[in-house]
Amino acid sequence: MKTATKQKSQAATSAAGDRIAQEQFWLRHLDEAQQCWNKLSREQLLQSQGMPHRLSRLLQEHYDLSREQADHQISRFKESCELCPSAIQSGSGQDIS
Repeated sequence: MKTATKQKSQAATSAAGDRIAQEQFWLRHLDEAQQCWNKLSREQLLQSQGMPHRLSRLLQEHYDLSREQADHQISRFKESCELCPSAIQSGSGQDIS
C-alpha cells in the first residue's frame, strides 16, 4: 500500500516538474514565439502558457490552419528553440520552416 502511495507522489512531483520546465521554456522563448506568430499578442502567448493544445487553438483561429498544421508549427518551433534559437524566421508569421 505504501509503495503505491509513494509512486503516486513521485508521479505528481514529476508532473509538477514537467509543468515548471515547460513554463520556463516558454518564458525564455516568448520573444521568438511572438516573432514567429506575429498575429498573436504577447498577452495571448502568455495566457497560452506554452501549452500545445492552447497554442494550437490560437494558431488555428488566427492563421486559419488545420489542427495538424498548427501542431506541426508548434513542433518545429520547439525544435528550432532547442537546436538553434537564431534559426527561427521572423516576420512571416506563417511558418517557421
